[in-house]
Amino acid sequence: MHRMIVALVLAPVLAGPALAQSAGERPPMLTVRGEGHAEVPPDHARLTVETATTARSLEQASAQHRDRAERALRALRGMATNGIEIERSSFRLDQVRQPHVPGSPPRPQEVEYRAVTTFELKSRKLDAIDDAITAVATTGLFEVHNLRFGLDEKNKGLNDARRNAVADARERANVYAQAAGVQLGDILVIIDTDARMPREFAAEPAAMARSMKVIPPETLTLNAGVTITWRIKGGT
Repeated sequence: MHRMIVALVLAPVLAGPALAQSAGERPPMLTVRGEGHAEVPPDHARLTVETATTARSLEQASAQHRDRAERALRALRGMATNGIEIERSSFRLDQVRQPHVPGSPPRPQEVEYRAVTTFELKSRKLDAIDDAITAVATTGLFEVHNLRFGLDEKNKGLNDARRNAVADARERANVYAQAAGVQLGDILVIIDTDARMPREFAAEPAAMARSMKVIPPETLTLNAGVTITWRIKGGT
């Protein structure tokens, strides 16, 4: 009777470590990263234009530029039918010093002041963007600096890129599983990599000089990435 009591007391103590080790084991897993792409037409164009006034004094530059900037603003607002929207504007006042000509006698350096208002414009009417740039340039009020074509952050093409990333990850996982002689089980983890918007496509400088017609790019590339972990079954 005494021996039986000792055995019953020791049994739970011996079983404890074995249960803990089994609970800590990780299931066999396979982790694969997938990449997806989608070709999407641009949905907007951005144009940077400036109107400037130069004078010999700070006061003259500021006073004369005020009228010019107001006329420029009215002109841009009148182009709403061409799809032109004003996103933002900024003002700066530069001091311009004329460079010294080598070999010429030294003289007091001439100083001018240049008042500049910069307008950032946006248009969604890409089929009329060439006409819009022509309308801006022919006012005689603006210097056209650059034109970029881009995509909004919530463009629906991003979801296509994400679906393609998942399909790519699944295809890679199937290849690895078949090569290793195992089978894919349930998905354990999905980690999304932020979708990457394409860099804006800039028009050629020659187009800004109006020596050629501005033609939007047919598509821009959206990219997405995903990391998926599967439970695997079989194998040795």
